[in-house]
Amino acid sequence: MCFTSDSIWKSLFLHIKKLNMKKLIIMLISVISVYSSSAQKYTNKYIKDASIVAENWLDNINDKEYENAFQMLSNEVKVRYNKETWMGSINELMIEFGELKSRKATEKKFQSEAEGMEDGFYVFIDYTSSYTNTINHNEHILLKQNDKTKWEIVDYNYEFKNKEE
Repeated sequence: MCFTSDSIWKSLFLHIKKLNMKKLIIMLISVISVYSSSAQKYTNKYIKDASIVAENWLDNINDKEYENAFQMLSNEVKVRYNKETWMGSINELMIEFGELKSRKATEKKFQSEAEGMEDGFYVFIDYTSSYTNTINHNEHILLKQNDKTKWEIVDYNYEFKNKEE
């Protein structure tokens, strides 16, 4: 018996043709659903893990543990700033903000890219915060997972109004 690619293809096609088309569609939908739910599971885990790092970093800042906070920055950020200068700047910023009264995460999202950065795993977290010296205070943290799957702070931004204004 001689097999040609044409005869193999016909035997495969006939087998598929014999399958109930409805079963085939259900099978395809099932495979897609499993893949989709698995991806969502990992996305939620990334957001949860990054959120813990962000909260710890903010706690270090608010507790004046600036050296610990500096260590949680990404290597790219650490290269740009001298540790003592960064710690001094954060200290001055926290004096301007005053004591933290409350903070609540308002949005958390995962993305595989961030503007101006290489592709990777990124989590963006927005907070509404209340400090003694500010009003309408919002904080934004961008975290990136490094090559050792550790979440690091890549960017911190904020906007607020002074209470005196």
